[in-house]
Amino acid sequence: MRRLKTVQLLNRSNHPRPLKWLFLPLAILLSGCNLHHPHPPHSQAKPLAPVVNTSVLAYHRAVARINRSIAATAPGHKQQPHDQNASFQKVVTRLQVLGYLPLTHAFIHGQDGARIRHDAFLWRVPRPLQRAVDAYAWNKHNPFIRGAVIQFERQNGILGPGGVSEGHLHKAVIRALFSKDAKKNAWDYEWVYVTKADGTPIPESLHVWERGVHFVPASWCDELKGFAVRNGWIWGTVVNTGVLGSTPNGTWPIYQRLPKTTMRGAFPVPISWAAYRTLAGKQVPQWAGSSLMQSARGVVNGHPVRWQPYDDPGILWVNYFDAGRGIHYYPRASYGFPQSAGCVEQPYNSAPITYKILHYGVPVTISRQSFHFN
Repeated sequence: MRRLKTVQLLNRSNHPRPLKWLFLPLAILLSGCNLHHPHPPHSQAKPLAPVVNTSVLAYHRAVARINRSIAATAPGHKQQPHDQNASFQKVVTRLQVLGYLPLTHAFIHGQDGARIRHDAFLWRVPRPLQRAVDAYAWNKHNPFIRGAVIQFERQNGILGPGGVSEGHLHKAVIRALFSKDAKKNAWDYEWVYVTKADGTPIPESLHVWERGVHFVPASWCDELKGFAVRNGWIWGTVVNTGVLGSTPNGTWPIYQRLPKTTMRGAFPVPISWAAYRTLAGKQVPQWAGSSLMQSARGVVNGHPVRWQPYDDPGILWVNYFDAGRGIHYYPRASYGFPQSAGCVEQPYNSAPITYKILHYGVPVTISRQSFHFN
């Protein structure tokens, strides 16, 4: 097993002091400083620049739609009554107005005149984020919209610490969303990008992108003190994803956060087809010590496996995002290649920082691509 250094990908200390804020994102990457404010102030999203890969006209149309929505819900405007049957578009508009969803449904015209779906952010975003957004239908199952709902639940006391939410539009959410006491989003927009770099020697990695403005105190990073940070990558680390592709590609919102928990399940151990046939009819516990049984063999993405039950207490700094899969610390001899049962594992020094940065509802995108800073 090859040995990889368990260090953050962005950790470099020997770099020149930046002279202009224009070069700050590069300086951040080279310094390894975590620039997430522990108590982020509320900042209202404002259009800063055209979104990636969209026409100026389409962008301004998208911004105009949100501005009309804001005007429709401004003080003094007579609102229609809302209940659990409120339309999906009204829910989306309300999430936009309160700052939880800086995204609107939009199209652009291709060279052949065809309309191309291209949902628009209020500011410039990385191309992988734009691609992730465009991959999902504009409905209540969209992971970015569900993430906005989950974040609203947490901000407005519907979802308590350690609670679980899939971002469904149930009665309590609708009632709170259209209440005059609904709280605005107090967090900057964040997105997690996990890259597996399939077919390359590049280590697997996790990066956090954030749109926000922060003052950097000297206590955080002497090299960058006093600089304001806008759109950019604020954190990165090497990680492990699941063996045999058991961490699927796609996007999901963080639905539960736990500082410490016990994880149970069965690990897929690769075997030959001959060994697979010998396990016919045999059973194993669904997790170590369980009285519930399951087949001793299975197939994961076309590969035969035997299931090895486990019961791991004391798993630290967990952000669950997809059906029991989470981002968390797990002790390994090395990091940067598939080793887990499906989770995204981090080194001990990185995991608490990632946990501190993230919050409920943040979208997590898993990709087979390599990470490129742009």
